[in-house]
Amino acid sequence: MTRAAHPEAMAPPKKGPTRTAPPRMPGSWWGAPRIRTYLLFGATGVVYFLAGTVVLHLVWALGKGPDAWATVMASLSHPLYLVFHALTLISVLFVGIRAFGTMMPKMQPRGGPLPVLAPGLVRGLIYSAWAALTLVFSLILAGKIGS
Repeated sequence: MTRAAHPEAMAPPKKGPTRTAPPRMPGSWWGAPRIRTYLLFGATGVVYFLAGTVVLHLVWALGKGPDAWATVMASLSHPLYLVFHALTLISVLFVGIRAFGTMMPKMQPRGGPLPVLAPGLVRGLIYSAWAALTLVFSLILAGKIGS
């Protein structure tokens, strides 16, 4: 199902001798498979904004002293916070996989001194580096290394 667009939406700067059909909006815009992916990719910004406010709240509590910090840390075990943290993890994974797995292999410089690598190899290298960094940060946060 299509709807009429503004009649001047695609008008040329000056009238030509050939008549053109009036512009129409595509009826399948919301049904296009890539549109939903683009919208989800953009919606992760809201999740990151909320995560940033949680971080600011934590920093604010840290400045108020040990009692405020203990209260805030205890509140983070609330089920709604756990759901939010799961949503944040899913958002980060979605953006990481989309950005590094889909876009990075296509954005390799061409014509430079380095050879162009196969997309599968680029994905493998990126995911390996990502997994290694996740492991290192997890071990640091668990107190196994660094102290």
